[in-house]
Amino acid sequence: MREQPHLHLPPRQKTIQATLDLPGSKSIANRVLLLAAMAKGKSILHRVPDVSEDVCLMMEALKELGVSMVEGDTPYSYSITGCAGNFSVKEATIFCGNSGTTIRMLTALLAVLNGDYVLTGIERMKERPIEDLVESLLQLGANITYLEKPGYPPLSIYPFKDNRATEITCSGKDSSQYLTGLLMALSAVNRKTKIHIPDKLRSKSYVDMTLKILTKFGAEIDEKNLTYTLNSNKPLQAIEYTIEPDASSATYFLACAALNGSVCVNHLGKSSLQGDADFALILEKMGAKVVYTADSISVSADKPLRAVDVDMENMPDAAMTLAVLCLFAQGTSHIRGIGTWKIKETDRLLAMQTELRKLGAVVETREDSITITPPKTIRSGVAIDTYQDHRMAMSFSLVAAYGIEVIINDYVYVNKTFANYFQLFNQLCY
Repeated sequence: MREQPHLHLPPRQKTIQATLDLPGSKSIANRVLLLAAMAKGKSILHRVPDVSEDVCLMMEALKELGVSMVEGDTPYSYSITGCAGNFSVKEATIFCGNSGTTIRMLTALLAVLNGDYVLTGIERMKERPIEDLVESLLQLGANITYLEKPGYPPLSIYPFKDNRATEITCSGKDSSQYLTGLLMALSAVNRKTKIHIPDKLRSKSYVDMTLKILTKFGAEIDEKNLTYTLNSNKPLQAIEYTIEPDASSATYFLACAALNGSVCVNHLGKSSLQGDADFALILEKMGAKVVYTADSISVSADKPLRAVDVDMENMPDAAMTLAVLCLFAQGTSHIRGIGTWKIKETDRLLAMQTELRKLGAVVETREDSITITPPKTIRSGVAIDTYQDHRMAMSFSLVAAYGIEVIINDYVYVNKTFANYFQLFNQLCY
């Protein structure tokens, strides 16, 4: 049996006081990287979080497709020469690890181009559904086959046989990334196309992010009643763009502040593209003091935290942070709108229930929700399993920030989005 690398976190040893400049958003970076690669001309991107495994996977994939990507004069800056919707490499096998954004966005784009590609990933990726996206692409004339289990990666993608369809449907009940992939891919299809969402759209805030970024590259998109109309009669145009800090990463430090201290995150404020930037509003409901400016979010401990009943559908990643924070709140908390947890890096609903119970909490789950009642005394020295999930590792670090010893097994999976997370956490707490 493999020995798990583990990290021992003693109780916090000082009051948390910090002003932070965090790495760029992984979600924004992967969108902007792919669109810059598709665009006409040379894009200059700043604050690219190239220590994030997910972003590295996207960058490597684009290089394999022939995209020129040159480091700039300043750290985390890149010059990307776009291909105007026509990658030079027509045959490739691309490894996507366990990055949902990478495989879903690339599946959509490569399916409407003229090449032979295989997309694959780690074993967990082969358990993450992609059928709804593939079904939408087939409506356009895409030629895609499943290499192993139907409905799941790995996939073979063959040259596009455009059937000139002007209207398609796409289910949004499991993931907003399917729609995001289609919106980006259809920018390479030279006509007006409508996408109808026939059911519900999960995590719409991520789609709104995609629309705003596409517009910056010159795309023309209208949205009305879950119908998205793209008018792609010209190639996307290169831009210069600075990626804002990752709001999901910010939630851990803002939650630390709500427990004990004060944290200000720079360059993340009212105008953020990310739904998770609203996480501080949840902290305010719990009793923290919160200040938003145009370019920052500040949170400080003000009074004992109280339980919440909240829908986190537009903040499913931040909901992980909230679930652990509920350990330290007075009363029973209810977190709803988290059905997508089951198809993430692990089954997060089961994982969160299991690990919170180890600490003594009473936890109940349903398909779309979790209910957490904290124990009178939180157990100390518990070893938390992370299930190869970066957000499990980061979320449960809050136990130490509160003041209780905890052990994080397989903590190295934070490399997926935030490689130096624990170095920064230690600076704040010890």
